Amino acid sequence: MKKVIKKSMAMIMAVVVLIGMAGVNPVQTQAAESTNYTIKVNLGTNCTTIYNKNGKAVKAMICSPSTETPTGTFYIPEKYRWHEMIGNCYAQYCSRITTGILFHSVWYYTNGDKSSMSVAAYNVMGQKASHGCVRLLCKDAKWIYDHCAVGTKIVIFRGDSSDDPLGRPSFTPIKTGAFTSWDPTDPDPANPYRKAKPTITVNSKTIEYGTKVKLKELVTVMDSTGNEITSKNGKVKISGKINTKKLGKYKVKYTATDQNGNKRIKTVTFRVVDTKKPVIIGAKAKKNVAMGNSLNVKSGVTAKAVSGKNLTSKLKVSVTYKNKKVKVSKGMVTFAKKGTYKITYKVKGANKKVRTKTVKYKVTDQRVQFALKSKTVTIKQGSTFDAYSYVNYVKTYKGVSLKIKNNVTYSGKVDTSKPGTYTIQYTAQNKKKAYTARTATLTVVVEAVEPPTTAPQEPTTTPPEPVTETPTTGESETKTPGEA
Repeated sequence: MKKVIKKSMAMIMAVVVLIGMAGVNPVQTQAAESTNYTIKVNLGTNCTTIYNKNGKAVKAMICSPSTETPTGTFYIPEKYRWHEMIGNCYAQYCSRITTGILFHSVWYYTNGDKSSMSVAAYNVMGQKASHGCVRLLCKDAKWIYDHCAVGTKIVIFRGDSSDDPLGRPSFTPIKTGAFTSWDPTDPDPANPYRKAKPTITVNSKTIEYGTKVKLKELVTVMDSTGNEITSKNGKVKISGKINTKKLGKYKVKYTATDQNGNKRIKTVTFRVVDTKKPVIIGAKAKKNVAMGNSLNVKSGVTAKAVSGKNLTSKLKVSVTYKNKKVKVSKGMVTFAKKGTYKITYKVKGANKKVRTKTVKYKVTDQRVQFALKSKTVTIKQGSTFDAYSYVNYVKTYKGVSLKIKNNVTYSGKVDTSKPGTYTIQYTAQNKKKAYTARTATLTVVVEAVEPPTTAPQEPTTTPPEPVTETPTTGESETKTPGEA
C-alpha cells in the first residue's frame, strides 16, 4: 500500500513538473490587469506593437508566430527568465500569453548558454516559424519581460499593414555561417556582437578614368553578423570627393556604425587611373584610290589616351600590299599597283597599353583610255604634219570622251622638208593629273620627193656672122661665107 501511494505521488509530481515546464500556472491567470501597456500581435504581418496606457503606439517588434497561434484577448499570467521549449531546447525572457503559448526569444540548445542560440531559427525571424508561441528578438523579448507586468493585456488578431501604425521593423539575419551564436540583439554586456566593430573592406583602390562611381560602392561595410550595413541596420557616413575626370589620388573617409552603435572609421586613398588602350581617330577605309597616286595616310588621323592626352606624335603606320611591306616616308605612300593595300596604325600610351587599327585602301587603275590611229605613218617630203590628227581618242577611265587638244600633249618635231624618220611622244591625262596619264609613240617617216625629169632639146644652127677682114696692104677685103 505504501508502495502504491509512493508511485502515485511520484506520478503526480512528474505531472506537476511537466505542467510547470509547459508554463501553465492556473493560479496566476487571474492576476489583475496591468494598464501601463497593451500588446497587439498582428498575425497577418508578423508584427507586434506596444501601446501605452493612452493608446499611443510606442514600440514595434518583428515576430515569428505560426498558424497555430491563437487569436483573442489574453493577459500575461507569469514570466520565466529561462524556460524549456518543445524539443529539448530553451528560450530567454519568456512571458506567458496562455496555456502552452508564450512570448520568448529564439531558442537555444543549452539552458542558460547564450552562445548556443540556433542561427537557423534566428534567421527566419519575421516568418511563420514557431509551434504557436510568438518568437521575438532577444532585445524585444527582454523589453516585454522587463516592462510589461503580469496582467498586461494582449490582443492577437489577423490584420494587414494598415494595422501596424509604426510599421514592421526590418530584420538582419546572421550570415557568418555559424551554427550557433549569440542573439546579436541581446543587450548583455558580454555579448560579443556588442563589442565587435564593423569592417570596411575596399573593393578596389583604383578607379577607371571617366567612370561614374558611388563612393559607398567603392567599399563593402559589414557588421559582425556578416551583413552589409545599410540605412536599415546601421549608418555609413562618407566625406571626401573623387573627380574621375582627372587623374590623381583622392582621400575618402568612411564612418560605419552598426545597429548596436559600434563604430569603425577608415580613410582610403583612391587613385583615378587610365588603364585602357588609347584611341585612334580618323583612320578610315578608302574604296577608290587612284593607282599611281601618292597620299599621306597620316593626314587627318589622330590618337589620344582615354584620359585625353594627345598621342598623335607617337602614332606609327605601316602599309602592306599582298603581304609585302610598302615604303612609307613621313606618312606618304605611293600606290603603284591596283589591288588592296592594308594600312595599320599603332600607338602606345603612357600606361603601356597598345592600340592598333587596320583599314583597307582599294586601289583602282584610273588612267585614261588613249589610242593612236597607227603607230607608224609615212608622209611625203614637203607635206604638212599635224600631230593631233593621228590621235584616235582619249577618254576617262570610266569611258567619258575628252577633248583631244585639251588633254593630250606631245613632244618631238617632224621636219617634212627633210626625208628621214621622226618620233613623236604623246602623253594623255585627265585634268593634268599624273596618275591618269598614258603615253604612246608615233613613228613618222618622211619620204624624199624625186625632182621632175625634162626631154632633150634639138640644137639650133645659126648662120655665121660675116667677118670683115682688113688687108694688110691697106686694102679692104670682104669675105662671104663659104669662101676661102
